[in-house]
Amino acid sequence: MHLFTAEQNLENADQSAVACFNCKGQSNISNEEFVRNEQNYNSFTVNDNEIQYDHSTLFGYSFHNGHSLLYDIPILFKMAKKHLLILSSVTRDQYKTFRSHDQSNCKKINYSDVRQKIAEFLLFLRNNFKRINSCENYNWLMESQEKKVVSELENLYSTLGQFHNLSETVIQHALSSSDSKNNIYYHLYHSHLDVRWFQLSLLSELPKSRDALKCSLQSALNDLVQLTRNRFKKLKSKDLISKNALFCECTYDYLVLIQYLINKQVLHNSENFWQFFNTICTHVNVVDCEELIFQLWFLNSLQRSNILLSIDLKDSSLVSIIKELLNNNPNEAQLKLSICLMENAVLTSSITEPVITLWEYFHKRFNSTFYSSDMKIQNIACISKNGSELLIQMTNLFSAQKAELLSNYNSFQLFQRLLGLHLQNIKYNSKDWNQLKGRIYSKFSPSKLMSFNDIGFYNFTTLFLTLAIMSDDTSQIALKYQHLVKLISEQKLDPNIRLTYWKGTVAFLILHSQRNTSMTTYGSALSDTLSTTSQEYIIVFLGGLKEIFTFSKSLALGQHTLIGIWFENYLSTIKPLDENEVLQTTLFILEKLKNLANDQLMPFPHENETFILFNSLYTHMLPFLKKSCLSVDCGIIVADIASILTVLSSLPAFSNTKVMLFNFFVINQGISIILLNRYLSLLIKENVITNVLGYNSLAVIKAWLHSSMLITNRTFNETITITQFISNISEIKELFANSGNDLETSVDPFVTFLDLLSIKYHQTKDIKLRQKLCEKVSDYFYSIKIWVNILIKQHKQNDEIYRLYMIIGYMFEKISPLIYIKGKPNTILQELLDSMLLGVSIRNPNSKTHPSVVTALLASVHRYLIGLFHLNPKTDPYIARCLRELISIYFPKILVGAKPSDELPLLKFFEEKPDDDITERALFLELIVSIFLSKRNRTPDSSVAQILEYINSIIKLNRHNKLVIISIIRHSLMRICSVSMFCEDVNICKRITNEIINTLINISLSQCTDEIKHEIVSSLNTLCIEHLAFSSKLVFDFIDNVIKLSPEIVTCFLPKLIENIEKVEWKRGIGSDFTLRKGLERIQIKLGKQ
Repeated sequence: MHLFTAEQNLENADQSAVACFNCKGQSNISNEEFVRNEQNYNSFTVNDNEIQYDHSTLFGYSFHNGHSLLYDIPILFKMAKKHLLILSSVTRDQYKTFRSHDQSNCKKINYSDVRQKIAEFLLFLRNNFKRINSCENYNWLMESQEKKVVSELENLYSTLGQFHNLSETVIQHALSSSDSKNNIYYHLYHSHLDVRWFQLSLLSELPKSRDALKCSLQSALNDLVQLTRNRFKKLKSKDLISKNALFCECTYDYLVLIQYLINKQVLHNSENFWQFFNTICTHVNVVDCEELIFQLWFLNSLQRSNILLSIDLKDSSLVSIIKELLNNNPNEAQLKLSICLMENAVLTSSITEPVITLWEYFHKRFNSTFYSSDMKIQNIACISKNGSELLIQMTNLFSAQKAELLSNYNSFQLFQRLLGLHLQNIKYNSKDWNQLKGRIYSKFSPSKLMSFNDIGFYNFTTLFLTLAIMSDDTSQIALKYQHLVKLISEQKLDPNIRLTYWKGTVAFLILHSQRNTSMTTYGSALSDTLSTTSQEYIIVFLGGLKEIFTFSKSLALGQHTLIGIWFENYLSTIKPLDENEVLQTTLFILEKLKNLANDQLMPFPHENETFILFNSLYTHMLPFLKKSCLSVDCGIIVADIASILTVLSSLPAFSNTKVMLFNFFVINQGISIILLNRYLSLLIKENVITNVLGYNSLAVIKAWLHSSMLITNRTFNETITITQFISNISEIKELFANSGNDLETSVDPFVTFLDLLSIKYHQTKDIKLRQKLCEKVSDYFYSIKIWVNILIKQHKQNDEIYRLYMIIGYMFEKISPLIYIKGKPNTILQELLDSMLLGVSIRNPNSKTHPSVVTALLASVHRYLIGLFHLNPKTDPYIARCLRELISIYFPKILVGAKPSDELPLLKFFEEKPDDDITERALFLELIVSIFLSKRNRTPDSSVAQILEYINSIIKLNRHNKLVIISIIRHSLMRICSVSMFCEDVNICKRITNEIINTLINISLSQCTDEIKHEIVSSLNTLCIEHLAFSSKLVFDFIDNVIKLSPEIVTCFLPKLIENIEKVEWKRGIGSDFTLRKGLERIQIKLGKQ
């Protein structure tokens, strides 16, 4: 026996590399390395000259290799069995009732060392029998020991008990522990794998034990399948997604080694792995859905994320399992679970047949709701609100976590996920791609599409979206979808189906944009449908239009095909409001075009798709912009759109276009101030206004005057921007030269401009230059009547009405000589008066004046009067008439509308200055006296009382202002006395006039000089001259009342009275008039008694 007596041998060389299944062992031990070594051990060959003699250490004892193979095999197996009993016997006592203190007692034994010794022994046998088998000289040894070894191996494995009978307690504790914790359950479970694998690999080295090997392989696979089947029955359906049928990595590696071993035996005309496996899996009493799901679960567990480490499923029964499952009419929950379980297998193996099998099942059930009770309520109503959400829903489907699939999606959605991910896998396999695409397309005929309900069409749409998402030719898929719908006509579809169709269309277009794919062909195919569909579906399309352009990196992808006549038709039905989605989208597109054009130094050719897009937008927006800019409720977004269109046309990229919007927004006098300001300010900020088609400086100046005239808080910033530009125009610079005024920094540019014109007018003495200035002002304000009329008709914003009347009043005050020429018809001043204050309607007794007008006139009526007084009303009948009408109509309204807290109107006329310095005061007093106090009436109307009360208030306010008091007495006291003389005692006017007279007399008595007294006497004298001859009794009664107030005044007046009596007598031609003399006597008697 000299076979194994060398100094060194291979066993000892490999002693340190002895390993076993260990998925949770020490970090320096690699299970992958163990599997690799086991797969490669068969490639090791031994030559005769390599066989040497030596000893091996087994179970702690030294054995001579040759002697032990010949004589010690039985005892070695007994020793191995004894070590296995250490694991199995302790476990049999414990796995029924697991106690922690028992486990702690077991830790005294190193179970890893026990397994290591058994593995060393079995490796010793396998390696030595391989050497024996490779050398014909030692066939006698193989023949003498083969049967004995086979028998001993079977007995050894039986020591561990039935693998598939391991209790759940043992398995759970085994999987939750590791080698480092010396857990008996972990080592028991893995000992089954060790011993069975070494048994199988050793049998493969015994040439006459092929049948024993086959039976052992069947037994090993059957044990594993039964063990997993037992576990399957205890798991909930949702746990099958996360739980692995093969328990741990070692179990999978064990199965990989078995597959390798079986496939190696194919060379000996044996069955392959899948023949073994399919026979065992199908060897059941009843094949129902549950059993088929188990088989799918098992197959799913054979796949790994690394395809190189996965078991190839191409020859498996996956397809037949799926077909049989579908033939058994699974419920929705079973179907969802099945698709989830087969997903991994299909994707890792890239097999197309299972997907086709599922498609053949689902295409017949498009109208099904695919509802199951395990689905979350919020996911049942899965139809998206719009096209963008639909696309997001589909992309989320492909990226969803496996844990979410069962509860969040139905079976058809899971099929679409599987289809999409599979198509992604086989993207470069055109044969399978075209096969799947052809199978899908072939199922949709016009009659099929007409049979769809809401859910069916939704499923049809999402299916094509799945194809488009996973295809490199998105446009071709979208065109096919459009072609199929055209076969039945979009207009013939039910409303809900049409809604789904448009959502799908938007989703396809967004997908084109996201992938930077040309949509020219698809957009052109859509144009007819867009032109004929209803407005409610156009709204759906418009809802996604912004996102289509948002994702577009280029604007030369055929986006112009999406803007057609339908766009113009839709714009004609909407209101031009800021919140309108289509206008916001248009603005967004134009902004993108502007960003692109800023980098383009040369004009786009007319056939360029970007140029066509711009031209389409302009063409279809133009009618809407023309109409909207005149609308009362127009939003500023219209001006934003118009300004960007104008800016774009001035840039080199789009210089080939003629955008004529400048005239509509600047020269058009009927436009809203807000729109005008916005449009002009944006053009100025872009620094392109002088390049705009139709630009001229006069138009811009007039537009600026229009906007600044009605400047409010809402338009202030934009007006200032325009003002800064206007201040740099040459003719405005010329006006402001050497004036000391800075228009650019002015708080109110319009007022500053009027001040400048006033200064310029008064500084200019040359008549021709003045005439030239008048003509220029006439040009500037040529359209002011239109501006004013539009605002007055709107009557919407109180602050604008107030501002209008205030600023026109300032205009009258400052430049009335520049806007009115005596005898010339239709001057600016005449037009303003007719439009604002003295129109035909104002003379209607039932007409009402806007409260803001009254409020504005309360603060500014003096400006209107000053401006008209400057035009010499005494020599101009028209101005005189306007003044009389203005005061007679509005002054009572102003007095009525004034609050107690308000300042009295026209106080500016009653400053401490002589009449020569304030000529307006005398003119104003004469006017109100002649208008309101000149009538002889026993019962004066309310306007007389209002005027008297106003004069009374002025007197009280200026009682210490001698010049004002003298002016009031001189121009109004005589008429006040006349009113007092004629009205009834019970009339309110009587009380007011008495109070006025009394106040004036008291003021005269308190003054050191006699000027006021002389003016009062003069007024009384004038009263007598006018009324003594015909109303002597009333005159003497009035003087009687004055005596009660101040005998001194009457005493001073008495000579004048006598003189007036004598004049009357002389005119009558009599020596003495009894009535007059009797009245005089009465007065003298009363004065004598005083």
